Amino acid sequence: MTRSGDAAATELLRRHDPAIPWEATNQAAVHTWYESVFGAGPVDALRSVAEAVTTWPETATAVAVRLDAAGTLHVCAPLGLDDLLDGIWRRNPRRVTVKLSRARLARHDPGRRWPKVRVLPP
Repeated sequence: MTRSGDAAATELLRRHDPAIPWEATNQAAVHTWYESVFGAGPVDALRSVAEAVTTWPETATAVAVRLDAAGTLHVCAPLGLDDLLDGIWRRNPRRVTVKLSRARLARHDPGRRWPKVRVLPP
């Protein structure tokens, strides 16, 4: 999957349910574009979904869910579920710089969007 493939998958999901702010990203390809998109140093190729999830920008979002063919949900949450379940927006320092985190915080404005979320600024 390429960046254009990511965009196509995201659009397909949006057509399915426009009320959800979908974002599809092929984690296996992040190392090919991360530096040019975010202006941060290059990143190594990821070896697993769990390794990818540990680098997601906020700890509460570092969760992936997969539905297998038998209909069983598999949760991958290598940083735990506490921040997600407790409604805490916190920078994940594994890849996100303070500068990038502040920009994300300003862009997403989680305190306005979700008034019950507790924001821990970087």
